[in-house]
Amino acid sequence: MSATYRAVKYLIDLGPVIIIPALLFIIGLFTTRNIFKNLRNCLFIFLGMTGVALLITMFVNFFEPLTNTILINSLKEYEIIDTGWTLTGILFLNSPLLLYIILGVLSLNLIMLLFRFTRTINIDLWGYWSFLLVGAIIYAITEVQWIAVLISIIVAAITFSLADIYASHIESYYGIRGISNTQAHIICWAPISHAVNAVMNKLPFVKRLHLFYCEIHYRLGLLSEPMIFGFLAGFIIGLITRYRTITLNLGTDILYALSSGLRLSFIMILLPRAVNLLMMGLVPAIDDFRSLIRRRITRRTIYIGLDSIVLVGHPSVIFLSVIIIPLTIYISTLLPGNRVLPSADLVIIPFLVVWAVTVSRGDLIRSFISAVIIIPPLLWITTDMSQFFTSYLIKYEFELVEGYSGVSSMGASSNIFFWVLLQIIKPIVNLFS
Repeated sequence: MSATYRAVKYLIDLGPVIIIPALLFIIGLFTTRNIFKNLRNCLFIFLGMTGVALLITMFVNFFEPLTNTILINSLKEYEIIDTGWTLTGILFLNSPLLLYIILGVLSLNLIMLLFRFTRTINIDLWGYWSFLLVGAIIYAITEVQWIAVLISIIVAAITFSLADIYASHIESYYGIRGISNTQAHIICWAPISHAVNAVMNKLPFVKRLHLFYCEIHYRLGLLSEPMIFGFLAGFIIGLITRYRTITLNLGTDILYALSSGLRLSFIMILLPRAVNLLMMGLVPAIDDFRSLIRRRITRRTIYIGLDSIVLVGHPSVIFLSVIIIPLTIYISTLLPGNRVLPSADLVIIPFLVVWAVTVSRGDLIRSFISAVIIIPPLLWITTDMSQFFTSYLIKYEFELVEGYSGVSSMGASSNIFFWVLLQIIKPIVNLFS
């Protein structure tokens, strides 16, 4: 099992930016005879994913001063801190079920493909952490290995089914054929956005309300260019951040707002270019893979399961994330029942926005409503899961964050279907404890 631990930790440390191009390069050795074309495609994918990952991190960090301003002006006292990936890694890497869950999910994917229950071939090995986390949590609660592995497999089956259902939305909106999203903690929110759109389609006046990024671009012209929009949005955010002192330090605060505008402008300029690099390699690589499958294996439509990092750099996603990231903090200060301070895992917000935008086909009004509806349950689930995470850390003598009585993780808590399964399991376990 120690060998499994080392292998999983190595893959986790590499991350999707390395794993996906590497896997596609290996696959490309069989799908195309032109090794230089294969290498070129994978280099584009690597450079594009690296650029998107770095810029998304910079983008989320850009909002830290604004979120601090929101928190300073709030009367909310948080008991729980969102510690992000550190907590998640500690939990599933210390599980004794790593090998069993990996083999179980791999076998499930093959069986579902064989019996035509799915069209998705999941090559997102890094994304297996969400299934491993499910097993680790269930095992820590029940101490029964087969139940933990079974629940992990059920969550994987739900994920692959949803990946199939919503793959057509990726093709119709982003124009990328043959891929699906197999991140359990991200794709699980797509049905929520779907339900929001279904309800809005039934409302007499609301169903006529639409706003698309391309319309904004057309109406505002030069002002909607990423460089100009990023500068103006960043400048306004900078002024809001320093609104308390702007009359006392006008010159300093204006300079701060200008620097904020330049930083966001820089990010908004480079993100589309990173996405273009990614697509220059991803589209031909996926087409070659699907072509091989159609020639040699089956003529069925097959999807390649990938991380949603390939979608997160879209202009509509970034445009909406500019609003939703600070709004998440503001909602957390007002939401009854929320005790968690969103912090380390705020980076998950643009990824959740991906499905709000995709299912709404880029309609920013519907995407915004979907995102706002998603945030409260995400915060409530994160608050609820803190009870388990905190007791786990205390049990194994890990230190809690000073000033907080509990810890949690928005990324680790964001799988709503797993949370529902957990609520079903806990009363059953309590009967026999």
